[in-house]
Amino acid sequence: EDGPGPNPERLQFDLAKNSKSPWNSAVLGILCQQLKDQCTTEQWPMQRPDTYIRRLLTERYKRLRTTWRNAQPKLTEKGTVETPAETEARLVAERQVVLKQCCQTTRRRILDHIVKLKTEGNEDDAGAWKWLQRLVKTLGEHGMSSDESDIGNDVEEVLRVKNMGWRRSIARELDLVDLQRLVDTDIF
Repeated sequence: EDGPGPNPERLQFDLAKNSKSPWNSAVLGILCQQLKDQCTTEQWPMQRPDTYIRRLLTERYKRLRTTWRNAQPKLTEKGTVETPAETEARLVAERQVVLKQCCQTTRRRILDHIVKLKTEGNEDDAGAWKWLQRLVKTLGEHGMSSDESDIGNDVEEVLRVKNMGWRRSIARELDLVDLQRLVDTDIF
């Protein structure tokens, strides 16, 4: 607060504080001014008010801070601080859960849309799509594969296959739902 403030050439947020702290507020003000200057220099066709730009930058900062805070080591069940490897494993596991939920939500949304289109069009295969929709809803998250998301990081994950009677014949149907989204890009 008593120092010279942020250096416009090397801006850094104080992620331990919120966006309204004096330091972060000054950084956001500098970024806002730099964006406005670039907008004027490059003669962008759309000019936005300062409040709009500042709100966008503030929301972006909040997402950055949330990501940073989530990546900080947490206390383990034993009461010790996570090691970097444990922190990374936790973040990867959390990301896998989110990706799996997104995939499942996308499949449900695709099925809802296909069933609606098939029903409205009185198509012959509407009953099959309704059945598949009920099946996916009934099985829930456990009815979809756990190895659906492609996690990079050059880490090879080996999953043990557990053959379940109800699962054997649904893989083809789930692939059909995924393929439908790719085939009908104009609908989805």
